[in-house]
Amino acid sequence: MLCFVIISICFIYMFMSNLVGQQIIDHNNYIFVTAYKVQWYVTPLPIQRLILILLQRGNKSFGLKVGGLFVASLECFSTLINASVSYFIVMYSMRS
Repeated sequence: MLCFVIISICFIYMFMSNLVGQQIIDHNNYIFVTAYKVQWYVTPLPIQRLILILLQRGNKSFGLKVGGLFVASLECFSTLINASVSYFIVMYSMRS
């Protein structure tokens, strides 16, 4: 029972970490979309330059790397869970 609780806590911790990373990525995408939809032609020239900088920065893909190993997102969380379950099944089948 203790092993199940520890594994559950690890999965919940991984999910929460990746969820926060996904929210940061979504917020970055929201800033890019908002800057893209703004009426830049009615703003002063210095503001137009700032909007251009935002658009150039938002055009690159953004990913929050965890430990330099993987990008924190829900897609990577599902990949981690899939790999973890696969390794567990291989280790369990080699036990007998």
